[in-house]
Order: sequence, then structure tokens, then C-alpha cells
Amino acid sequence: MLAEPAAFGTVTHTCQKLQVIWRWGCEQGLGQDLGRWDPQDWQSFIESQATDREWRTVATYVNGIRMLRKVAAVVTGVTPFEDPWEDEPAAHVARKAVEAALGSVGDSEGLSTETIAPETWWPLLRAAWAYIRTFAPDILDWRDAFERELAQLPQPPVLERLRPVSADELDEAVKRWLADPCNRVPVHAREWMGAPEGSPMWLTLSKMITDGANMHLFARRKGRLAARVEARRAAVLKAVAQGRVQPAYGASAGSRMGVPAYQSKGRKLSARELDDALRKWLADPDNKIPVRAADDRYGKAGTPIVSMLTRLVWGKARGVNVDRRAITSRARIEMIEKALAAGQVVALGSGKDRAGWRARVMPCPGAATVSLADGSNRPWRTQISYDELTDELRMVRAACYVFIGAMSMMRDSELQEIQRDSVTTHFGSPAVASRKTKKDPARPELLWWIIEPVAEAIAVAERLSWHPTHLFAPLEATQGTRGRGIESSNEIDFFIRKINSSRDRLGLEKIPDGYVRSHMFRRTMSVITSREPDSEIALGLQLKHAARRALANHTTQAYGQMDTKWAKEFDRQLEHAAALRLVELLKARRNGEIVAVGPGAARLHAGLDKVIDTMDADPQLRAQIADEQVEATLLASEFPELHLGTINHCMFDAPQAECQSELPAGQRGQAPLIGACEPARCRNSVITRKHAPIWFAEEEDLKTMAKEPRLAPPRREAVLIRLDDVQRITRALREEGAA
Repeated sequence: MLAEPAAFGTVTHTCQKLQVIWRWGCEQGLGQDLGRWDPQDWQSFIESQATDREWRTVATYVNGIRMLRKVAAVVTGVTPFEDPWEDEPAAHVARKAVEAALGSVGDSEGLSTETIAPETWWPLLRAAWAYIRTFAPDILDWRDAFERELAQLPQPPVLERLRPVSADELDEAVKRWLADPCNRVPVHAREWMGAPEGSPMWLTLSKMITDGANMHLFARRKGRLAARVEARRAAVLKAVAQGRVQPAYGASAGSRMGVPAYQSKGRKLSARELDDALRKWLADPDNKIPVRAADDRYGKAGTPIVSMLTRLVWGKARGVNVDRRAITSRARIEMIEKALAAGQVVALGSGKDRAGWRARVMPCPGAATVSLADGSNRPWRTQISYDELTDELRMVRAACYVFIGAMSMMRDSELQEIQRDSVTTHFGSPAVASRKTKKDPARPELLWWIIEPVAEAIAVAERLSWHPTHLFAPLEATQGTRGRGIESSNEIDFFIRKINSSRDRLGLEKIPDGYVRSHMFRRTMSVITSREPDSEIALGLQLKHAARRALANHTTQAYGQMDTKWAKEFDRQLEHAAALRLVELLKARRNGEIVAVGPGAARLHAGLDKVIDTMDADPQLRAQIADEQVEATLLASEFPELHLGTINHCMFDAPQAECQSELPAGQRGQAPLIGACEPARCRNSVITRKHAPIWFAEEEDLKTMAKEPRLAPPRREAVLIRLDDVQRITRALREEGAA
């Protein structure tokens, strides 16, 4: 029984892996004969891949090496070699390599996946959302306008294909032509390409008799119509012997004698039909010949853009020729030159590498307005060419892919399986339906929870896609496309590159250079959401990980594991959140209120007053006085060590902190020691109106406790000392009206 050959996709995938292996070997100086590598060389390669890939990916390299071993005997330049891992399962080899690289044991799926750095993640998402919310409506409207214009272009006439002509009918055509004494046989005026002088020009004669529909009336072909062809030749030679000839020279004979060029009447327009169409088009004064506004690589300024002209006049008709060297197009050239001289033209800028129809420019009135870095507001586009529109459509598609992938945690294959009308609800919340394809031949339809902006991105992708079912597909349904699906890595790189090259015009921030891929969206969002309560179970459900330990497992924990890049980001977010809590205090302070009491109140008031003075002194900041984000930024700068608390806020300054006095010298000044906080005595402590109910409640509790007759004297003394501290704060709250 013959073995079933590997699928084409498997073969190409394996070849790609072997190419990576070969390049790595060249870099290491191991030689081009892979069969001569030592087992340790193969292991070193696997370990190099394990540093930044999950074990399943590493296992594919192990399988690729074993595939090469099987066919090494018939591959040129590869010496047969033994299995470096002695038939150990590829999964075991890969797991051990990844675990060694990570320095840990257990299920390491996801740990080898890098997160996207915060400084790249946020600008990327903001740019994607800007394209979805702000730019996509314009871009899709312009696409529809171009399509309406294209639909109005002339379409080539549908010509009836000629019915097949029988050999008898061709014989009759030869007899009929020879019967006319005015017809003369074209013969060579001199020897040409082996044909003797005076011999008939069989090819030219064939086109003369059939009006360009047949070139092979007299062609000698072995075993095919041999007798008929010889009979036709004999009849022609008889006419030649009678002197019915017209001498001509070489390849130019047909054009000089007015012989029509060969063409299939069922596929192309005749020269006369092309001329008539151009004459009719130029007769309308509103029709202008497109010419170049400036020199480009295709021609000089003022010369016609021929590809656009042919599209305007003849649509997509085949066989259109406006070449000066062709005799059949002379009439067209004369008409075009006459129109140019009369000024029936329109100048178009074709751009550096663009010409023809794709350079056609359309004005963009009503385009969305964006705020630029210089503070001005202007439309993001005033005009657009068809070629530029193609790039913008690709940007919309990439933006939808990035935003949906980042916000839903779907894999690349699952994103590309999203179909039309896929938005639904799941347990009362919005969700998107797709198919989980990873290692699952059944391809079950599953649901991923989404937020409303993701639903909006899906709606934009639906409008963009031409595909009858799927959202992510090539921009046009042209011959040779793969149907559905996109190369996500190329689309992400293209999106980032275009944002950075046009961000000044779009009013967007720069996306720092970095490696960004779809699988990193899952990892990054998992790190962000893992800080929420009960996030492990929710992440396990959204990531579609196997159910273990109440729907959460080690894989989910690995995805949500914090890394240093995002740890710093969360610290900054906490600082910003603290600053936002101070915004309401800033507003009250602007009205002259006492917003806090306690040992650190004076410092807090001074800092708030400083922020107010800064905003009042800067006209631009004063104009943004209602913008809480601007205020929060200034407050975060003024109070960088603010720590929010339930009973007080701490403006941590280590030399003044009561909590630091009991710590060893080497540990002081790093962070507040919450358990040793003295809110009524520490000069870093401030108490606001929101803290007041807790202080008044404690005051009442302490008063009640101090009246307890059975309380031991030492304990009563401690209560009274604590009551004195609390009343210092409550008295101030009452006096300042903070209560």
C-alpha cells in the first residue's frame, strides 16, 4: 500500500523551518552540510529557538529536522544522519528546552510570548481606534464614490464570438477570392528568411482571404488537412503562374498592402470600432484628455496619460493601441493630437510612482477635522487619488484587525474566521462568534465577550469587506486572490509604518518601533486584566483554555503573569489615579475652601495653590481649565509620591515620615510602611472630607470605651491617648467646616 504524500502546506511549512535552521548554521559556522552536524549542534539550535517561542512552535522545528533525516539520502548536499534525540517525542524535547530557557518547570505555554511594551501598546490602540471611529467613515464613503464613478465608465461592447468555420467553408473562401481577377497574390520581391524570390507570402495571403480571422489556411501540418492544404496551395500557385502577383518586401508587406492584422473578433474591437469610439468621446466638450501636470518617470509634462485615457474611452476593452509606430492607430493619434492642440485637456498630478487611472484625484469635501500638534484644527484630507485610497482601505482593515484582536484576546486564526452577522449576546453581554481552530479538527463555533467599540470595529470591517461571508479578505476580489484571509504580520507592520510616516497630518502620536504580532495581543491584554478581582477565571473563559481547577489553570496564570514593562506602567497608572482623586480637591481649593486638615494639610494646600498658579499663568492651560486630564497631569507632577488611603492620604516624604523611624537605616525611604502609620502626627498625613466619617465614628467608639468601668488602668490610658490624637483631627474638621 502506497504512503499518502504530505500536504502541500506541510511541505512548504517544513521547508521554511529548514531554511531557518540552515541560516542559523551558517551564522554559527557549522557548514552547509546539515548531515555533518553533531547532536549537540542540533540541541543548540533548539535551545536558541526556545528563548522566545512557546514549546509547540519549538516542537515543529524538531519535527522538521526529523523530516530532513528521512529524506537526507535523496537530498543533494546532505549527508544521512541519526536522530539527535533518539526517538524522544518532539513535545518532550521542546518542553525541556523551553523550561530550561525559562528557568521554571510546568506548563509554559504563553510564558515565551513577549508582551507589547506600554509605550507601543497605547499609541497603537489609539491610532487603530482613530481610524475606526474618525477616518473609516470618510474612507469608505470615498471608496463608494470611486466605485460609482467606475461604474459610469464605458464598458467594452459584448461582441459575439465567431462560430467555428469548417474546412469546406475555408476552401470555398479560397476559391471565391481566386475567382476575382482583381485579386493578386502577394509574393516576395526578393529572398527573405529562406523563402525564394517570387514565392507566395502564405501568412499574409491567409489574412487577406479571411479578413484577419485566420493565419493558417496554407500551413502544412503533419497529418492534419494535408490534402486540403496542398489543394489550396496548388490553386494559388496556378494564379501565380498566370502572373496574378503583387511583389512585396518582408514583414512590412501586410501593413503596406492594407492587410488587416490578425484578431479574434470575439475578444477584441476592430480598428474601425476603436476609432469610432474615440471620435464619439472627443465630440463631447466635457470630456478632457488627462495629461501630466509635471514630469514623471512615464513622460513629460503635458503628454497624455495613455492608460487613463484608454480607460475613459474604451473601458477595459482589449486590443486598444495608441502606439505611434502602429499603422492601425494612426487615426487615433491624429484625433488625440488635434484635441491636445485645441486645449481639450485636464492636467493631473500623477505622483512619484503613480500613473494612469490610479493617479486620478478626487476632492474630499467634508472630511473629518483633526487636532494637530501645533494646536490648529484642519481636515485630515483635502483630496485623494485612487492609489492613495487603496492604502487607506488597507489601513482601515489593519486597524480593525488590531483593535478587535487586542480587545477580544482572539487568536489570529479565530480573528480571520469572523463572519458577517457574528455579533450576538452571551449571558446578556455583547459577544462575537467565531471558530476556535487551534489543534481542533472539529472547528467548533465559540463566543468571545466584547465591548461596544469592538462591535463598532466589526461593523466597519463588515462594510469594508467584499467577501460574501468573512470580514478579513483581500481588498479586491481579483483573479489570483486566495479568497479570504490576510497576512496579519504584514498588515500590522504596514499600519505602524504608515501611522509614523503621516502622524503629523493625522494628529496622532508616534508608535515606537518594536516587534508587534497578533499572538502578543493576547499576552498583553492578559497582563492588564489579570490585576482585576477574579480575573483568572474570566481570562480562562475568554482565552478558551482548558477547564482545570474551577475553570482556571496554569496556562491562564502564565498569560497573566506580570512582566517588568507593565509593572512600571501600572505604577504610573496608580500615580495618575491618585492625581485624579485630587482634581476635586483642586476645584474646591480654587474656590478658596479648606480641603484638608492634619499635619500635612499646609503642604497639600501649598501644592494645590502652586498648580492653580501654574494654570492661571499659562494661557493655553487656562483655556483647558475644565480638562481633568490636564489637571491630573499637573497634580501628578506636583505630588509624585501621593498614596491614597481609607483614613488619610500620605504625601510620602521619607525624612518626615513617622513610619520610617523604626526601620533599619538601609530600608528607609523606599515606601510608606502602612502598618506603622501615625495619621494624626505624621507631617505627610492629610485628612479630607471623605475621611471625616471614619474619624468621627472612631471618636465615638473611643469615648464609649473610655467610660467602661471595668477597663484596666493601662488600657484606659492607651484609649485616652488615642482619643486625644483622634480629637485633634476631629476638632480641626469641625473648626474648618470639613465635616
